[in-house]
Amino acid sequence: MSQNTHLTVPTNGRRPLLISTSLALIDRVVRLASTAALEVQVAPDAASATRYWLDAPLVMIGSDVSMGHDLPGKRARVIVVHAQEEAGGDADTRDPLETRDVETRRQRDMWRFAVEVGAEHVVELPEGERWLIESFRACADGPVRDGRVTAVIGGTGGVGTSTFAINLAVTANRRGLRTLVVDADAWGGGLDLVVGAEDVAGARWCDLRQVSGHLPAGHLDAALPRFGDVSVLSCSRADLQHASTSPSRIDPTTMTSVVSAGRRSHDHVFVDCSRCPDDLLTSIIAASNAAVLLVGDHVRSAAAAAHHLSWLQGKVAPVAVVFTTSPRGISRAGVEQALGVECVADIPYVPSMTSRADEGELPALPRAYASTCDRVLDVVMEGNDPSVRAA
Repeated sequence: MSQNTHLTVPTNGRRPLLISTSLALIDRVVRLASTAALEVQVAPDAASATRYWLDAPLVMIGSDVSMGHDLPGKRARVIVVHAQEEAGGDADTRDPLETRDVETRRQRDMWRFAVEVGAEHVVELPEGERWLIESFRACADGPVRDGRVTAVIGGTGGVGTSTFAINLAVTANRRGLRTLVVDADAWGGGLDLVVGAEDVAGARWCDLRQVSGHLPAGHLDAALPRFGDVSVLSCSRADLQHASTSPSRIDPTTMTSVVSAGRRSHDHVFVDCSRCPDDLLTSIIAASNAAVLLVGDHVRSAAAAAHHLSWLQGKVAPVAVVFTTSPRGISRAGVEQALGVECVADIPYVPSMTSRADEGELPALPRAYASTCDRVLDVVMEGNDPSVRAA
């Protein structure tokens, strides 16, 4: 993750613990932890470490301390850390045999110490830096969920893509799943407005512009605002205010990092792909397990949805095609004939959806709308493509 990111580190107290008095070792470990945007709790001895012992996701004991009998108790994820440059300053004056004997004794003493403190691993720096960085990343990620990703796409604007993406997330959350909605429309004014979360503190896309590479899932989860129990990553009005000097488009590589982190911290990620540029949509689909395509009951919407469907086929499956109704429009049968597939469900026309969204409040779902959310959610979670050629 870029060191310039504005994403804040979670302040939940679960920081890796290092027990050491070696300034050189402390400095090296702290710098390695910073690559995963983590802070390290440092304690000079067992007594000082007691309060952090059980809560720390990882305990590192420096080879410079002697504390086996003073440990607060047995626990998992304990390692011994040693910086090789501390082995001795006169190594260059010894003959090769003496140097090898000293190194053998040091290795034997270190492993004996590791057994004494119940360590699972011994890390020698700098050789073990990569291993330690990966361990720090695992700490930042927290419990890994390996969730699913569903892209929600509108054949055209005005078919209720954002509202449906949110209601899918709410429906999944009611089933006991941790859900996240990601706003991919940089010019849409912000998905947080739809759910009345514009004043809720937390990270928006403008805080993630500099993110690249690995984004710790735990950091993203802790930073995002929520409406109810659903997390939301929204664009913000700040993006648009600075659009004349700094384009507000979402970088595809950043989206990939965010979606990857989101699926590690949530059971299901729904990406609202309203007005999504081609390169960004391509990166979203590449990271998705399923897609939902909303098609309106008008000729232009059906034609646009047919173009989307042709592009999606072969890139992601299943693709659940959903028919959205209005007071006046062509029939579902006519749309299915134009698309060459059957729609899995209908979204009924609910006038209060627009008016209540303007008030920042999602209305209670009519039974028919809620049933559609359940049907679509079943399809995208089962992973079976429901689309068949229409007669």
